Amino acid sequence: MGSSSYPKGFLDFAANRCLSNGTNAWTDQDHTAYTVSCAGKEGFLSFLPLFLDHILFPLLTDEGFVTEVYHINGDGQDGGVVYCEMQTYENTMDCIADRAFAKSVFGVGSPYSVETGGMLHELRTSCKVEKCRKFHEQAYRPENMNIIISGNVSIEEVTAAITEVNNKILKNIAVDTLAKPTNGTEMNGTISTKSTGFSSVNIETIPFPSPEDDDPGCMLFGFKSLPLGQPKELLAEDIMIEYMINTSASPLTKELVHVAEPFCSSLSYHRYYYPTTVVQLRLQETNSGKHSELNHVVHGIFCNVRDGSLDLDRINSMLKNKLLESKLEIEDNDLDQLVSYAIVDHLYEKHCSDLLGEYSKMEKYYTELMDESQEFWRGVLSRLVDSLVTCIISQPSSDLLTTMEEEEVERIQNRKEELGEEKLHSYGEILSRAEEFNDNTITPDLFTAIKKPETSKFDLYDVSTISNKTGIQHPNVYFHNINSSFYKFYSIIDTDKFSDQEKSLVPLLIETCCNLPIDDGKTVSMTGDEVASKCEKLFLNHSVSIGLFKEQICMEFTLSEDNLDDGILLLQQLLMWQVVDSKRVSEYLQNLKSTVKANKRCGYESLQSSVYQHLYPYSVSAKSSLFCQEHFLESISLEDACSALKVMFKELFTSDCALHIISSQELLDKLDTSRIVSLFKLDNPSVEKSNFVNLKTFLLKDRESLMEEDLIIKVPGEETSYMASMIPVSNSLYDAVDIKMRVFKNWFGNLDGVIGREVRGKGLAYHYYAESSALAGNLMMQLQQSTDVSAAFCAVKELIDRIITSENPVEIVNESQVELAKSATFYSLVDKVRSGHSAAAWDLNFIHGNTSRKSFGEISRILEAVTCQDIVDLCREFYYKLFTKGESVKIYTIPQNKEV
Repeated sequence: MGSSSYPKGFLDFAANRCLSNGTNAWTDQDHTAYTVSCAGKEGFLSFLPLFLDHILFPLLTDEGFVTEVYHINGDGQDGGVVYCEMQTYENTMDCIADRAFAKSVFGVGSPYSVETGGMLHELRTSCKVEKCRKFHEQAYRPENMNIIISGNVSIEEVTAAITEVNNKILKNIAVDTLAKPTNGTEMNGTISTKSTGFSSVNIETIPFPSPEDDDPGCMLFGFKSLPLGQPKELLAEDIMIEYMINTSASPLTKELVHVAEPFCSSLSYHRYYYPTTVVQLRLQETNSGKHSELNHVVHGIFCNVRDGSLDLDRINSMLKNKLLESKLEIEDNDLDQLVSYAIVDHLYEKHCSDLLGEYSKMEKYYTELMDESQEFWRGVLSRLVDSLVTCIISQPSSDLLTTMEEEEVERIQNRKEELGEEKLHSYGEILSRAEEFNDNTITPDLFTAIKKPETSKFDLYDVSTISNKTGIQHPNVYFHNINSSFYKFYSIIDTDKFSDQEKSLVPLLIETCCNLPIDDGKTVSMTGDEVASKCEKLFLNHSVSIGLFKEQICMEFTLSEDNLDDGILLLQQLLMWQVVDSKRVSEYLQNLKSTVKANKRCGYESLQSSVYQHLYPYSVSAKSSLFCQEHFLESISLEDACSALKVMFKELFTSDCALHIISSQELLDKLDTSRIVSLFKLDNPSVEKSNFVNLKTFLLKDRESLMEEDLIIKVPGEETSYMASMIPVSNSLYDAVDIKMRVFKNWFGNLDGVIGREVRGKGLAYHYYAESSALAGNLMMQLQQSTDVSAAFCAVKELIDRIITSENPVEIVNESQVELAKSATFYSLVDKVRSGHSAAAWDLNFIHGNTSRKSFGEISRILEAVTCQDIVDLCREFYYKLFTKGESVKIYTIPQNKEV
């Protein structure tokens, strides 16, 4: 919203100009982090001083507060960007449970227990712009700030770039008499609650609004863990928690999830990195009828494992793989991983003076832990059990939902009566003046003041990963040569051959795959738990999902060189000999039903499911959607599900399966490729390579009849609205039209662009975007987390209408905004190939996307040729249809007590 040196809107303008996709930020309990990523150091060094200026010297205007934080409009409704965001989260099951968890662990009144986004009541009553200014003066000081930079840039270049803003800081300090903030005990992360263990822990049951009292809930266990300065001990504790929950054979998962009547559908854990760390064990989608006994069941499982014989071989395999996973994570996402360590080091250096130094010894700690005894690991588990400080049960309540909806209607009605028409009118005028004040544009001199980095140097940026490995001639086997110490096998299976019933069973197949018994009828026989344990031992990670092109099942496995032979053999067994076990299938059916019931409470999930269900009713994406699954899972019998799964597993891995192997050239050369082709039954390839099915082939044939009426879904418990409008389009991946559509997406989504000022700037919706998919064959606009989705929709429609009907539409579109959108698009293209593994995924688009491969430089040149007139032409040819009856499919998900 501007700084003392730059006007509102300049920050995001400058970020895009410097080859970034914009700025972002998050607020945690004891710090705020502002982030930006740029393609290349030239743009980064130009942008950094502007970024710091906005952080340290923001305008914080009255008008900015009105639109960005909170306001009351002329109709007596609440609005504002922050208000929209928090209205979406405040009364969800997870947020209610997490708030209760923090208060129980840290105590009411601790900064570590507050909702950092702001509670709605406080935003309405006590949050004022003066409070924001005062807080900024106290906390946002240069001596309280650390700049963390990860990338190929020197400290000398950085210090030279920030000279001007540094001088401004020094000048400001010279006249600043405000006392520095004191570092009191309130910010030391002290846990107020004492450890009591399971036997006497305080159990709190917290209701959350839900349409049914038997809907799934959740349960949180909180453990007071160890100080940050003990990384070896923390690692041992993490290993024991993962030992308890990681696979279907893990004790807690086996006893709570994989039983005839599951207690919950999944388990996860999170460590909060404060000076004294906190571990949260989360039981998700719990059976509400079993909440009263869950605490005792979980305690009993922990004690049985602690008092029994631990599997040291499994623990050592986990340690070995966890070490390798940390190296793989550095390969995949080195910048973010380094930054996360540096943030913790900066925040808590007073509690651990050499935290980064300690964490640099992690490989040593892994090795030492591999030599520990049964007694050591029992001690770790015993300490964890004894350190329990809280247990939070999040219980569904239909009465609470009814009460909240009634109170909200009554609150707005009372406000209107108390304020009266004259006062409401004045509030409307305040909002209008604020919108007008904020509706400034970047002047040409400011635009030219930021030099756009040269993109021509990226012309030779070769991101092709296809290897020249010889010795194999097969149209559906591909080798990708990247700088990696691991093997990644990516198997992609087309689902076009499945019947409608089988497509509906794909989510169940994905859940059960790699967790079913294996039996080849001869020498190989393993139970489902043995399969899960072996996958955990041999694979660094593995997953089965609906894949990159929506209509495929993708199986991804990562292997170290040491486990290559055994891993490939297990892969073959998983692909060919999984046995459909009715008991295991029944367990996963129950878990899927719980997941569907939980997701029905979410407006976003309901909207995304409806999109595919109504646009592509014959596709796997549609059959896997929330509402299709709800009906299907209730209607199919266990016997029929097992019979269909047997057929699917038998037909799944046939010649129309594509196999991608990703590794370094050195490791690829060590592969016995003929053996791999034989094991994967790819000896008799089809003449042509496998091309993925495009979703566009599934477009509803009688689309016109559906488009006559908007689809409106009322979501009990939801407090904000979502909408999507879609039309079919037909273009190829990375052709000229596709590139123009990508630029349009960034033009449309610019926070300070013409759309942003009308939608987010006026507090009508927190998030909005327009996006086309060459593979899916659609153009879609979405409005999300909206307090008034009808007004947001009309605001966008009016703007598109103005562009179409204007005699000089390029003035509305704004050439400088288009240039910024081109820069943001360029950044997004570079970001797609930021690691070797992502570059290999980039290649998959061209191999299977029915499109010829384009070099990075060629795409960049198409991008540079996009003009302001192209955006106008797209509005006239495509985007107006999003708002035209009979041309688009429009879907709304809204709160139960609202109308569109």
